[in-house]
Amino acid sequence: MPHAWQPAESRWESLRYYSFYRLIVASGLAFVGRMFLLEGSSSATDWSYVVAAYFFAAVALLYFLRATRAPFEWVVNTHITIDIVALSALMYLGGGHKGGLPYMMMVVVAAGGLLGEGRLVFFYASLASVAVLAVQGLRSLTLDSEAVADITAVGFVCIGFFAVATVARLLATRALANEALAHQRGAALRRQERVNEQIIADLHDGVLVLGADGVVMQANRKAAELLGDLPHIGLPIDVLSPELAAAVVSGDADVRVGEAGSQVRVRTLRLGEQGDTIVYLEDLERIEREAQQIKLAALGRLTGGIAHEIRNPLAAISHASELLGEEKRAEMQQRLTRIIHDNTRRIDRMVRDVLELGRRDRATPETIPLLAFARTFLDEQVSYEGLDPALVELEGDAALRVRFDRIHLQQILWNLLGNARRFASGAPGSLRIQVLAGGEDQVMLDVVDDGPGVPPESRSRVFEPFFTSDPRGTGLGLYIARELAQANAAELQLCESRGGAHFRLMAKGVA
Repeated sequence: MPHAWQPAESRWESLRYYSFYRLIVASGLAFVGRMFLLEGSSSATDWSYVVAAYFFAAVALLYFLRATRAPFEWVVNTHITIDIVALSALMYLGGGHKGGLPYMMMVVVAAGGLLGEGRLVFFYASLASVAVLAVQGLRSLTLDSEAVADITAVGFVCIGFFAVATVARLLATRALANEALAHQRGAALRRQERVNEQIIADLHDGVLVLGADGVVMQANRKAAELLGDLPHIGLPIDVLSPELAAAVVSGDADVRVGEAGSQVRVRTLRLGEQGDTIVYLEDLERIEREAQQIKLAALGRLTGGIAHEIRNPLAAISHASELLGEEKRAEMQQRLTRIIHDNTRRIDRMVRDVLELGRRDRATPETIPLLAFARTFLDEQVSYEGLDPALVELEGDAALRVRFDRIHLQQILWNLLGNARRFASGAPGSLRIQVLAGGEDQVMLDVVDDGPGVPPESRSRVFEPFFTSDPRGTGLGLYIARELAQANAAELQLCESRGGAHFRLMAKGVA
């Protein structure tokens, strides 16, 4: 199998360590022979020859491992077989199984099972058992007449070989399963790393990864483009760009960096205890281009809607003017004149709303006491628009102030109040304006009426341009009010209410 003939590098490394272990064992056996065997005897001489052969075989096998890459299973079988043969010969010369050499064979069997991943471990146990039995049999016939009585102990040693082989196989099986799982997870991790690297490389924003010492460890192509294609990997961020380093310290800032002078928005993300920092570089020129495209698209839709909305009153004016020239009755003339007048006012209101929308980006914010501003606005409505003073209830905290463009705020109130007057019952107190303090330094301006409220199916569309349930309206009032609110960093929303419509303007308060 390919896995058997091309083992992992770790298995070759384990076999190399085992070869060093064999050299140590051979050196130790030489020392043991000189200590416990009579020098000059035939046993000591044979012992020396066997140990010398074993030592040179160990050196040769170690050199063989470094010089060539033979089939791994063949190399393991050669190692284990030489070990068993050499230890069996030494056991024959050194007193049989009582010398402790069979226990060293158990180490050899276990090593063979682990290195060979449990494939031939029982073969190694059988080979060791046959070798020990053969040595014990030869000693009983030639050297030791009492060796026959030790055959039971030798049998237990052979059983021990197979017990060690069983344990080695179980350990090898578990190691294989863990290795397969590790390879699987490693492959999945490498795939995920490649995917992450590709995603980061294709981001429209630049990404820098800084170490705890401020050195750039990683960057994508967009970051290199924004920074002028500098070789920034491995450089401290303050060397790469002092302006960028200052922005990273501050957390969020707009700076101009690189030789090309790219204007970027810097955002940082700290990675907890590691001390690493991710720096996001947003190309402000690209953001402005995208915003411009969105504005052009919205302007196209708005222009189309205006053309559609103006066409109807113009047709009515044209038709009424043709009939007016032919009509002789005074009553019908008055009716046609009223139609012309009403549609002219509708077109004028639509043009005025569009002009207000065009003034959205020319805000001049100032600090405004909101309750006093609302009271002055209502007084003007009473004086010039004929608003019944009893119709509106005004309440709130006079100390609350906001930072807002005065003309924008007046237009928002005019649109909200006009929308509420159309749907309110007209009873005293049917309209309510409240100035309240919200959370996180927010100030809320609520406009509530007692009308039928906004139907559930229309709630998601009330701020769309040209959406209206009043045939006399243009459908631009709430849309323009929300746009003007956003131009002043505020938010206009439709709130839940049990009866009537409830609109809320949320703006940043000023201390």
